[in-house]
Formats: sequence, C-alpha cells, structure tokens
Amino acid sequence: MDDFERLLNEGNEAYKKDNYNKAVICYEDALKLVTDEKKFKFKSILSMMGRCYRQIGNPSSVIDLATEVKQKFGQNFINSAFLTTVAAAYADMREYGKAHICVNEAIRLEKGKISGPLQAVIDRIEK
Repeated sequence: MDDFERLLNEGNEAYKKDNYNKAVICYEDALKLVTDEKKFKFKSILSMMGRCYRQIGNPSSVIDLATEVKQKFGQNFINSAFLTTVAAAYADMREYGKAHICVNEAIRLEKGKISGPLQAVIDRIEK
C-alpha cells in the first residue's frame, strides 16, 4: 500500500469515527499525491472531504476544493454528489444564488433525478 492509499484509508477511518479534522488532513495530503492513475479513486471521496469541511465549520474550503479539483482535473471530474456538497456549503454561507447553480447542475448530471441530500439542500435554499 502506497502513501496515497494509506492516507485515503486513514481519512476514511477518521471520517467513520466523526474525527473530521483528522480526515481532512489525510484527504488534503492524499490530494497532493493524486496522479492520473489514482484520480478516480480520489474522486470517490470528494463528497466526504467536503462534508468534513462543513462539519468543522469551514464551508469556504469546500468551494476552494471544488476550484482546485476543476483546475487540476477538469469540470467533468465533479460529480452530482460533490456538487450537492458544494451547494450545501454555499447555502451555509447564505450564497443562495450560487447554491442554486450547483443544484441545477447536479440535477442535470442526474438527468432530473433528485437525491435525498440534494432535496435537503433545495429545501434550505428555497425557504
């Protein structure tokens, strides 16, 4: 197991134990080690990483992560689950217009299907 795998595993274990600070540190370190061959494994934890940032009261880091990931891997790397997390982060910061944009993109990616977490964000921003 290489450092990338170890960091993902440690981050996932910390996440399961609600130790979001440790999880974020592991995930951030793993992001620095992402190669083309490992990027899809990292993609699978983007939403969890975003939720960690929100849990520790740092929603702006979710936005920073989205920007970094787009620059590093392209817009197509962002999936609907992560967009839902980004929308929730914007809602946390009361930036409802930006949250709406993310919600609409997540719905488009899912061909109109709305997940439970996405519906929760929609309910928050349409109050």
